[in-house]
Amino acid sequence: MKSLYALAAIVAFSAAPAIAGEGHVSTNSLAKMGLAGMKTMNDAQGMTVRGLSIAVVSGQSMAEISGEGGDAASQNSYFAKGHHSASGANLSAAASGDVTIKGDDLKIKFGFVAAGGFSTAKAH
Repeated sequence: MKSLYALAAIVAFSAAPAIAGEGHVSTNSLAKMGLAGMKTMNDAQGMTVRGLSIAVVSGQSMAEISGEGGDAASQNSYFAKGHHSASGANLSAAASGDVTIKGDDLKIKFGFVAAGGFSTAKAH
């Protein structure tokens, strides 16, 4: 039982310096870690930088097609960066087809290809 009390006392005394500053790191502890020049800041000062990060996104899409009327391609890309969030979207599409026009004595047939797209980016 004496060993249990001794162990509890050792744990209590070793934890005391960690909680004595109510969550603040002491100057002595900073010096032991090689950070003697650093100073702790209060919560209001911390709120000015808390949660500020850099979010970066980029993307690219491409659609390409060959058809009777030729070749077509759409290539789109986006890039966004922000302090809190960044997002973007792409859409690329390509299609080909044949068109036939019939009249009384006339028949016209031709092929077509088309491509298009868009990109958008937003940052906060």
